[in-house]
Amino acid sequence: MEIPLLVAKVLGVYFIVSGLFLMFRGKTLANILKDLFDHPAIMYLAGAMLIFLSTVFLLQNNIWDGTWRTLVTILLWLTLAKGVMYILAPEVLHKMVTKKFLESVNLYGIIILVAGVYFFFIG
Repeated sequence: MEIPLLVAKVLGVYFIVSGLFLMFRGKTLANILKDLFDHPAIMYLAGAMLIFLSTVFLLQNNIWDGTWRTLVTILLWLTLAKGVMYILAPEVLHKMVTKKFLESVNLYGIIILVAGVYFFFIG
């Protein structure tokens, strides 16, 4: 299996599980995020894992050809940026998670679920 297809399927599974979580357990997200932001060591480890994994995949999948592979590349760059933000600017991430965002978790869950199904069934 080629790397871009593998990354798409991994992201697809992650998005499907995340979308279902947001749809059915989204009300717990506020508590989970509070716990995450209250523990700097966990924020650092999460950021380090995101940076490591996204960099490993980007070294193999930095493709800008205008197809679905470009979407995978964009998501990997966004994941890398998120990892950097976890380490260098967790306060900014905390401010981004507003009450308005938390009120719309079901809608975000549906969007992420659909994206996950798309990525998983590519090819």
